Amino acid sequence: MMILKKIDIWLDKLNVKIQESKDKLLRPVLFFLRKIGFTANILSTLKVVVACLAVYIARENLIFAAWVFMGVYFLDVLDGSMARYMGKNSDRGKFIDVFTDQAIYTLIVFTLILIDFLDIKALAYNLLVVPVLYLFVIIERNEGKPTDWVIKPVAKLTYYKILILGAALMVVFGWGSKVTANWVLYFTNFLVTLHLIHSYGVVIKRKA
Repeated sequence: MMILKKIDIWLDKLNVKIQESKDKLLRPVLFFLRKIGFTANILSTLKVVVACLAVYIARENLIFAAWVFMGVYFLDVLDGSMARYMGKNSDRGKFIDVFTDQAIYTLIVFTLILIDFLDIKALAYNLLVVPVLYLFVIIERNEGKPTDWVIKPVAKLTYYKILILGAALMVVFGWGSKVTANWVLYFTNFLVTLHLIHSYGVVIKRKA
């Protein structure tokens, strides 16, 4: 338990450093986007619209769809930075960010199922367990804090998604095999399940 807590603290510090560096690098882009009328919520909504377009494209041109999905994740990088740049880093904005992030991940996994790209049962399980884990970790971290919105982003949970998405991209661009990608999917599902059991236990004990 102590090791897990230390890893958790280390990941939190790492995410803060990454966030600060990212915000500095993106400042010129954010300045331009703000000038032409973009807000963080507009960017969050736009990335879902573009992701829906990528789902449609995937059946005809998987490589092009992969590039579109990567563009979506660039928008995902921008929306949080835009909110902080504009001084509007609100709980409502965080809620929208979490919702759209999960919607995009769901669309990507749904696309992988739709085109029968990886193990469908493992993908379906992942589609269920990742949002549930997100919910329990958010409750674990934020319950009892003074806020109107319980749901706030937990950046380090993105690492679970990166493992699967990275493995899938390797296959799409011909740098990896589906066998390896499936094993990455199984391993990630295993880690997510362990994390879910841990978070559930923490929440239940707190309620007792």
